[in-house]
Amino acid sequence: MFCGPMEVERRILHCCDKSRCDTIEVADVLQWSISETCIHTKKNIPLWATQGVRYQRRHIAWAKSSIGGGKGTALEMAKSLLEVESQNLQDRYGVGGRRSEEQLLLHNGGDEPLTKRKTELKAIRAKCREFELASFNNAILREEQERELSLENEQERQVERPLALTPRNHSLHRDVKRFVHQGILDRDSDAFQPAFELFSNTSAMECLEVEAWSVHLLVTADFARTVHATGHQHLDSFLRPVHWVVSGKGRNTIDCVVLSPFEAHVLLPSIRQYKFVTLHVYSPRVSVSVRPLEDLSFCAIPAVPKCWPNPPFAMLLNLFAGQLYLRSYEEYLSVCRFLGLGFRPPYEQTEIACDGFISPTSRIGFDEIMERVCPFTISPVEFLRILMTLRRKGQSFHRSHLGRILGGELLAREEFQE
Repeated sequence: MFCGPMEVERRILHCCDKSRCDTIEVADVLQWSISETCIHTKKNIPLWATQGVRYQRRHIAWAKSSIGGGKGTALEMAKSLLEVESQNLQDRYGVGGRRSEEQLLLHNGGDEPLTKRKTELKAIRAKCREFELASFNNAILREEQERELSLENEQERQVERPLALTPRNHSLHRDVKRFVHQGILDRDSDAFQPAFELFSNTSAMECLEVEAWSVHLLVTADFARTVHATGHQHLDSFLRPVHWVVSGKGRNTIDCVVLSPFEAHVLLPSIRQYKFVTLHVYSPRVSVSVRPLEDLSFCAIPAVPKCWPNPPFAMLLNLFAGQLYLRSYEEYLSVCRFLGLGFRPPYEQTEIACDGFISPTSRIGFDEIMERVCPFTISPVEFLRILMTLRRKGQSFHRSHLGRILGGELLAREEFQE
């Protein structure tokens, strides 16, 4: 049995003058292999002949030197081994320009140092005539010469894989069931935790200002706990992506909980039966061409009304999940105001850091809305950079909307697809 891509199949059929309907036999594969070997050998003959002539020159120089038993000095031998390091335009691209080896072998040119090596040169000429070689001007010879003159950068990629840890078994807490069956959310239960506390076990922990992030966005324990690990181990490589969200009407606000795929699968019949909560399909927008899903109206169960407003927790959900692109300039302003980052050139009296973070004392003079809605006392930029890096698994995000915001750039209204 022979396995190969379609390109190889087409070449074999073409080499054997067969159509697509014909069966490829072992003899066809052998014929194609021999044909490819002959073609490759003919392409490399100029390189072989050139190396042969150079070897004869160097062998003569070695024999004349004192090292090889002759009367010449080592310096004279070294100078005789030097080749032309560069060519002028006429020699390289001119119509009449020929290489010295080509002139010697194909056009019976003379070379004083090689007069005693006529037998070796005759054998090289015979091989060139056997392969019907008419010129040394081919790509393989040029690539080989350029490779000899240019420095080669060697790169060796090392894949650093996460430590092997034991996965946790899935479980469905009774308080999660109660939220689905009765619409009652017990925020003090062990079944739930604030979403951004999830990063307290990652490398972003040192930059995390836990008190500043809202506790209204929750995740379940089954979503948060993926593997068995000791207390000091960072779980950067074991963060679960956000795809399933349930929302329900609370006393004063809309409750939002992020579920694991296991919980969404098990609770789907109950969600359809009791209808106290709504299951939403969600995915962070990591490409500008992808449809935004933060309004949570896509494939909701049960379906949301057409006048469904944008959820109040949408911005937190986007930041938590690692969304990179914003929908509008107004959303850009909302994100900057919440994070305490400048969205226009500051006034002279404004105290602003190099990453764009505006100090709490300067916010009221910069923007009154920012002074009311921004909860941060230290810059959240470094934390969000690490968060996005963890979510993107090492892929670059610096040219996205959020990457540019975290890089201190100011975005214009024209840069958003309204």
